[in-house]
Amino acid sequence: MPNKKTRNQKAKRRSLLSDKRGISVALTTMIITAGVIAFGIAVLYWAYGWGNVANQQYSATVANSQDAIGERLAFEYTTYSGNQLKVYLINNGMSNNVSIARVYIWDNSHQPIGTFTPSLMNISLPNTPIKSLNIGDEGYFTINAPGLSGYCSFRVVTERGRNFDGTFSAP
Repeated sequence: MPNKKTRNQKAKRRSLLSDKRGISVALTTMIITAGVIAFGIAVLYWAYGWGNVANQQYSATVANSQDAIGERLAFEYTTYSGNQLKVYLINNGMSNNVSIARVYIWDNSHQPIGTFTPSLMNISLPNTPIKSLNIGDEGYFTINAPGLSGYCSFRVVTERGRNFDGTFSAP
């Protein structure tokens, strides 16, 4: 026959197993702790992802700025006849893929004539359409600009935001 001490231990074990109050507090604490840790890891990965995106954007901006600094366009000559402005230029800088975003034209009293977007340039030899000039490439673009007379000026703005100014004489 089991002694009294053994019966007491068995009764305590049964009461511990049947009494859920202490276990539910511990279980709840563990679940909340696991949730907080999981949420913290999720926030960490989210912040890490945004950090990578910001770093990539910064790197692209710096590379684009370096390319913009290396852009140099020289105007070989400019002609205006039959309401068409034709600008011959050369990429004499250190950046490839120099493309033109806009061209601004002013008349002889420096009044704006308009803003133009040349869709394609042409390589001088052979006469083939291109979108950009690489280092050493020569090309030209044409713009239909009616009604110009006298000494006029223009500004070529590249896709990277660099400005290059030139002048021409219209009959």
